[in-house]
Amino acid sequence: MTMTIYDVLKKLPVKKQLYIKYKFNIWMQHERNMTEEEFLKQVDLKSMGTYYRWERTPEFKHITSIVLATKQANDLLTIYENLKKKVEADPNPKDIEMMLKLMKEINLHNKEAEKFFAADDEDDKDDDLEL
Repeated sequence: MTMTIYDVLKKLPVKKQLYIKYKFNIWMQHERNMTEEEFLKQVDLKSMGTYYRWERTPEFKHITSIVLATKQANDLLTIYENLKKKVEADPNPKDIEMMLKLMKEINLHNKEAEKFFAADDEDDKDDDLEL
């Protein structure tokens, strides 16, 4: 099962969900550019310090990987279409090789992020209650 960014967001506290949506502009209904001041007002904070510290955690890095993997789909489609046209007109194995390497690298990062959040699911199931 492929985990989407929205699956990951459901597992986060609301303020972290909002920060991810703000940081990467991935609002569901429509894209909206929000200033830092507007964001801080929405989450009722005075500074971004909390979020800047969170950006250095493994959790945030894995979320970033999933966001980039999500955004890559559109990029890969564009690259594929352009590369296909180029290869049809003038075949160049280096272009094809580069695209395959990029896809492999992104998929590797995405799998690591999925493992990270799947492990969180297992931790959530164990609530430390004794029967």
